[in-house]
Amino acid sequence: MSTRACDLKSQHHPRTSKKWIAELVKKKMAHTPHYRPCDMVKDIASDYGVCVPYHQAWCSREVAVRDLHGDVRTSYDMLRWYSERVMETNPGSIIDMVVDEETHLFKSYFLCFAACAYGYEVGCRPLIFLDGSHITDKMQGVILAASALNGNDELFTIAFAIADSETYENWKWFLYNLKKALLTERSTMLISDRAKGLKEAVPEIFPMDHHGYCLRHIEANFMTEAAARYRKSLKDSLGKALNKVAFALSESEYLAALSEMERKSPESEDWILKNDVEHWANAQFPGERYGQMYSNLAESFNAWIKPARGLPILQMVETIRRQIMEMGGRRRTEAANWETTLCPTIEKVLAKIMFSARQNSVITFDGRHFQVMNGNKTYVVNIPEWTCSCHKWQLLKIPCEHACAAIACSHKPLYDHVSPFYTTNTYRAGYAVTVNPINNNDMPCMNINDIQVKPPITKRFPGRPRKKRIPSRGKAEHIYICSRCKQEGHNRRICRNPMLQEDI
Repeated sequence: MSTRACDLKSQHHPRTSKKWIAELVKKKMAHTPHYRPCDMVKDIASDYGVCVPYHQAWCSREVAVRDLHGDVRTSYDMLRWYSERVMETNPGSIIDMVVDEETHLFKSYFLCFAACAYGYEVGCRPLIFLDGSHITDKMQGVILAASALNGNDELFTIAFAIADSETYENWKWFLYNLKKALLTERSTMLISDRAKGLKEAVPEIFPMDHHGYCLRHIEANFMTEAAARYRKSLKDSLGKALNKVAFALSESEYLAALSEMERKSPESEDWILKNDVEHWANAQFPGERYGQMYSNLAESFNAWIKPARGLPILQMVETIRRQIMEMGGRRRTEAANWETTLCPTIEKVLAKIMFSARQNSVITFDGRHFQVMNGNKTYVVNIPEWTCSCHKWQLLKIPCEHACAAIACSHKPLYDHVSPFYTTNTYRAGYAVTVNPINNNDMPCMNINDIQVKPPITKRFPGRPRKKRIPSRGKAEHIYICSRCKQEGHNRRICRNPMLQEDI
């Protein structure tokens, strides 16, 4: 008989093994894949009064993952079986699995369902948001994704891929497959945060299309590189001036914003002119951006797939497929009950514009052109060409308040002058084709010694894994600016320069 006993005054128990803990958390992990070891420690202490060390909870989580999903090392080879099932259940899908011919090591995996490609072509504006997010599984890697906006300004997933890192070669491979998956060659606008390799790969694969940069990353780089030397009040003023440059809709507004920036800081104006202003300023951008200045949609996709990013690669791909299928089915059901001509979000936007349009007075002179007056400002609206001198109608493809006033004066249907991409019928068409389920009850059990596709070789760096995303392309290293003399390379504590006259 064992003489070991549990001290009644202690919260530790000699039989809290990895297997015991794994059995406890296995059911919850099946529904919550991102169940963290620190949460396991809290829950076990709360439910059983047993204190479990963090490292034991981490090891137990690994055991539970292996019991639920199998060996992580075999999941790469199981992608071959999964790809066959995808082509059987979702014919027309595009799959590209890259494996090193000599070492048989996994390199990358691209997947675009036929329903996603069709839905993008018939139900979304020609905008594609590109971004990558890191994988939290121990095999590491990144998920590259292409997303779009549907008619209700919601996330629509086009394609995704798993690769080892964000590099020029991987982005070029991803964009090549994406272009092959698109059903038509309509002019497309791509928006990104200028991630590593993406800036060079986009014009190479999409030479006739336009590449827009995310304004949030431009602002961050501007504050670091151009405005860092100034005091806070002037720095904030320069940030507002940068936004005026970016959001200016006409050439005159753009030049006026540049002149304001020059008066405040000539160096900041030079920075703007040297940093691809034609890729992020409305007045200089050659393509149709539909008012989308930020890559927030790509960030939404990264947050949406967060539970899947810590799973083995086979379960990761299947979880994302299930999420796409569930979202499509839910939105198809909701849209079937809509009774409005436009999508609900756009109906609300147009209602606000129509309310503002009541303050305008309209003069017509040839049935095509209208002069619209709002206070002491005058605008010219051309209804047949869908243009207004304020340029908002051309940008958003939704009538501005001046256009709404002119259309009401002409007694023409307002909805006929809104882009078809915002209509309920277009929205429904985008979800008419479904992503079909995949049956996996006949999935073979793979032995680690029989695999033909080996997991990639990964190297863990010292310390905790990186949690924050890699900075966007172009971000400079931190430069110390002395708050006393405003010179670079040192701080106030070691400054030996004379103070500025304005600070004396």
